[in-house]
Amino acid sequence: MGCHHPRAGRPASDARRRRRCEGEDGQTTVLIIGYVMIALLALAAMLAATSVNLEARRLQSVADSTADAAANGATTTSNGISVGLTDGTVRARSSAFLATINAEGRFTGLRLDSARASADGTTAFVRLTATVRPPIVGWITPWQIPIHVSGDARTAMRQ
Repeated sequence: MGCHHPRAGRPASDARRRRRCEGEDGQTTVLIIGYVMIALLALAAMLAATSVNLEARRLQSVADSTADAAANGATTTSNGISVGLTDGTVRARSSAFLATINAEGRFTGLRLDSARASADGTTAFVRLTATVRPPIVGWITPWQIPIHVSGDARTAMRQ
């Protein structure tokens, strides 16, 4: 019994109550639609954040593997002296590894930002960048979120 007499707190007659309540028809529907829209927007935001996080983790795995492949390519000379890593060898090995695993086909806008060796030639440092287009939000807006990851690996040369 929704509408009551405004002054005395008594229920109004049926005819008067219907007249006063007629203007309230459909307001609950608008409220429910509003709450559903808020819930859907929150769900879309959570889905987008999860998608970006998963892509960043996948790219991190590739960066670590790339650094490992670049570092483990170190060689020794015929007299047993180890040849340390250089920036050029780390970049070349990183590029070759990324091509071997077809990383460009797995990530949008993949770039090898930097590939360098440490000053002592024992560690390879790799930095990769890619872009992610979040689901649902990506359909509405042209957003592409850049993700940057770094990986490093040390050589394991022993004599």
